Amino acid sequence: MQKGKMNIVLGGQAGSEAKGKLSAFLCDNYPVDMIVMTASPNAGHTVIMPNGDKKVSYHLPIGSVMCDCPIVLTAASLLNLETFAAEIVALGIDPRRIIVDPRAAIIVPGDIAREHAAGLSDIGSTLQGIGETRMGKMTRVEGFVTFAAVARHFCEETGVQLSMIPTSKIINYALDRGTTVLCEMTQGFDLDLEHGIHPRYCTSKMINPSMAMAEAGVSPRRVGEIYAVIRPFPIRVNNRTGTSGPYAEAQEITWEKVAESCGHPSSLPFEPGGTVHEPLAEITTTTKLPRRVFEFSWERFHHMIQVCAPTSICLQFANYVDWEVYEAKGNWDNLTYLVQEFILTLKHESGVPVEFVGTGPGHDHMIHLHRGLRREG
Repeated sequence: MQKGKMNIVLGGQAGSEAKGKLSAFLCDNYPVDMIVMTASPNAGHTVIMPNGDKKVSYHLPIGSVMCDCPIVLTAASLLNLETFAAEIVALGIDPRRIIVDPRAAIIVPGDIAREHAAGLSDIGSTLQGIGETRMGKMTRVEGFVTFAAVARHFCEETGVQLSMIPTSKIINYALDRGTTVLCEMTQGFDLDLEHGIHPRYCTSKMINPSMAMAEAGVSPRRVGEIYAVIRPFPIRVNNRTGTSGPYAEAQEITWEKVAESCGHPSSLPFEPGGTVHEPLAEITTTTKLPRRVFEFSWERFHHMIQVCAPTSICLQFANYVDWEVYEAKGNWDNLTYLVQEFILTLKHESGVPVEFVGTGPGHDHMIHLHRGLRREG
């Protein structure tokens, strides 16, 4: 990561790419001086700690559990105060590390109710009140609440003592001193309001590095590394009553097909006396519904590269290409031919190096292909 710059972890697809895992890995292996996020509880970030404990965050950057630096929630953050307070406790975060911008917006029960009433579940919304709260802020409607209006009451009621300071000044001051800032973004580029897959099946804001800088109140000239996190089989959240939309030219497939393609043990013929393996499947962190899964979309990958211009790629779920690399560590030589070929294809198609490879769910199931040390193909 670059000192004196804001380095960004970006979801390169439609979310659930394991951004949190990379963020935690960076915080554990680099000297991160400050971690920044535009909080919103419609997307969960997960890391499985070295001791096996599973940590899940919705408002706070999950990378913050691996370091002891200040945590900054930008002015564009949206907070559900009840779950926010519980999350601080559950993650074991010292609240004195947390700085919230006074202009962060508060999600109220009415915002959630209106999303339910509008039938947004039909397009795969997580129904957390995000879009309604954001609209309230934009239109300045009566009843819209900022953190400045509730901060004192929140701290007194919960016993959570955090700081409320305009965060743009804090971040820029840190950058002026040459410190290393990491920004952990939520969701993914393919859900971008203006540049995502579909104008209906998207989220309520733009999700790209320029947006991250704007939300933080930092000049785009101060951007550092941009890490685009992707997976070989992108997913979309499931719908409850309708559809959550297409994935460009990519075909929707089944988890059984993914398992068969990568050689997951559940796809192999069962031998008497052998081990019965659970089927390969994924459940969303927020909605607890089965994730829809698709073939890799090269159309969307190229567009993400064009708009976001990442400096490096992190390929998570490499074991979905070949299950033989499941939980692999080490270096390039610990990857199989199939995974190496996929990595080289990503590099050829984008011109961007693949620097990190995730091979399993654990925090240490990661291979760091240091720049200049990996095969160029």
